[in-house]
Amino acid sequence: MIECTGFNKVSLVDWPGRVSAVVFLRGCNFRCPWCQNPDLVEPSRSAPLVTADGVLQYLRQRRAMLDGLVVTGGEPTLSPGLTAFLALVKEIGLPVKLDTNGSRPEVVRELLDRRLVDAVAVDYKAPLRLYGSLVSCDNPENVAATIAAVLRQKRGYVRTTVVPGLHTPELLTEMVKAFPGLNAGNHRLQGFRPGTCLNPEYNRLPQVTPHEIARLSKELQGAYL
Repeated sequence: MIECTGFNKVSLVDWPGRVSAVVFLRGCNFRCPWCQNPDLVEPSRSAPLVTADGVLQYLRQRRAMLDGLVVTGGEPTLSPGLTAFLALVKEIGLPVKLDTNGSRPEVVRELLDRRLVDAVAVDYKAPLRLYGSLVSCDNPENVAATIAAVLRQKRGYVRTTVVPGLHTPELLTEMVKAFPGLNAGNHRLQGFRPGTCLNPEYNRLPQVTPHEIARLSKELQGAYL
């Protein structure tokens, strides 16, 4: 079964428009320097805090109060017990949103095909040509396949964390044009926040404000096809 390093019983922001619980799974195959969850990226830094059985018990007890469960990380698709856990969540009757870095398209496709997840949020870090140097990803084509699957099935969205000095309007435009299916409705920008970055050097960068996100989103309107 899955190893849960964290569990938020109620969230109003992790699944926009829904009251959700959030379970955090540890371990990740990327090393994004701006990652805000280093304890989840490197399992040696953390230990399981709550059992899967404990999460399921809570969900059964609070089913009437919740609109869904968000499964995030780390990278949840690395967990060998993920499919079995989600099947049990579905027996409870809760919709599920999966957050993923997109590195395991075969897992995402299976979960979508089996209706074990209702929505997928895929992190689109940067142009795929930069994945090797930026986040230590050797197979960016896997990320492309996951993004394409989610866009094709219209079962979620793509999100990009805007990092100061990296995500210029030109770079974001390049990212958008790589996937003709991206549009203002399924591509969401979110602001970088310093404080607990995997690479401490990134904590020196300024926070990206909602005003900056709105400005960049407006500039990208012409790039969407």
